[in-house]
Amino acid sequence: MPFDKEKGYSVVDALKEVAKRHDASAARVALAWVLGRTAVSSVMVAARKPEHLEDNIRAVDLRLSAEDVRLLDAASDPGVPYPKWMVLQLDSAEDPRAKVLHPERYAEDGLWKDLRGIRWSG
Repeated sequence: MPFDKEKGYSVVDALKEVAKRHDASAARVALAWVLGRTAVSSVMVAARKPEHLEDNIRAVDLRLSAEDVRLLDAASDPGVPYPKWMVLQLDSAEDPRAKVLHPERYAEDGLWKDLRGIRWSG
């Protein structure tokens, strides 16, 4: 998956800004932000030093404000990635197919003959 380095730096800058407000590390803010997502039930942490592990664990107690979350969400928003943008575009395009079905056209074999059940000789 392509990664936009400039976008990544923007996210780190936003994390640092929020961290400064809470007198916390950017890592703690990142973990608190992820834990605040409704679709996330757990996170995995890693640490080289005991104090890093303690900082990570303390993310559970960090309460981000709505403003903090908005800032982090805006900084990390990737937009609408492919192929979703294409699907959304197709959904809004005018469909050239008929909007109304005409079942009477297909009654009594109508436009197409039902070939099921016909024995083919070969």
